[in-house]
Amino acid sequence: ARLTISSPLEAHKSNTLCFDIVGVDVGFDNPIFAALEVDTEEVENDPETNEVLYEKTLTFYELDLGLNHVVRKWSDAVDPTANLLVAVPGGADGPGGVLVCAENFIVYKNHGHADKRCPLPRRKDLPPEQGLLLVASAVHRQRDLFFIVVQSEAGDLYKVTVQTDGEDKDAVSEVKVRYLDSVPVCSSLCILKSGFLFCAAEFGNHGFYQFQGVGDDEDSPLCTSAAFDAGDETVVELEPRPLRNLLQVDDIDSLCPIMDCKAVGNLGEAGGSPSLVSICGKS
Repeated sequence: ARLTISSPLEAHKSNTLCFDIVGVDVGFDNPIFAALEVDTEEVENDPETNEVLYEKTLTFYELDLGLNHVVRKWSDAVDPTANLLVAVPGGADGPGGVLVCAENFIVYKNHGHADKRCPLPRRKDLPPEQGLLLVASAVHRQRDLFFIVVQSEAGDLYKVTVQTDGEDKDAVSEVKVRYLDSVPVCSSLCILKSGFLFCAAEFGNHGFYQFQGVGDDEDSPLCTSAAFDAGDETVVELEPRPLRNLLQVDDIDSLCPIMDCKAVGNLGEAGGSPSLVSICGKS
């Protein structure tokens, strides 16, 4: 019965690959961070491993402000295809926790709460065996209201609604994902309080859009966690359409990626100054 004192810095862990990390909204409690992690030690140290079979986990780390150290608060296994975390508003504004985005679906997860899994509407021409990942997200807050916008790698925007029970704001009853609009694939999304959406495009021109609606039209493709829980695994299909909920106000010319650039003469203009000519763009 030898007593040993363990290190309080439980968060210090080697051989861990982090895919994404977000700050969880916990109001005025100790800060908590959620991380998508894989322990690579078993894979790296087993020479007979031909296939990379690993467990990906969602881990909550708490920063104890009184003791000034970080502890691993909670960990749970997630789908191996999970690639993106979205923090859900918490405290007085919502239930907190995170949305774990994986191939073809979103899962709401929180410590001590049952998972709520919701599929994604898919394009009609997308092969059934091809997975659909989410690549960007933004959260919009208003008084007594919030919603989340996520974008797929095909460029489709979805409005994600996290519904709570009337009396208990911490209990999530349903997650809904509704098709919003389609814009060029973004590396980042930003919703302004003035009702605008800035889309920092991955390759095309950056777009500045004004919200004309928030995706409340009933004819837009919709997936719900309630239908999935009831055993309904019907694939909801969508067809891209002209902008309905967004109005493009402005765009910023994008030069990326620049393939080549040359300094040339005055391009035939008498007395003109030299110019830079660039060849750029994807495809």
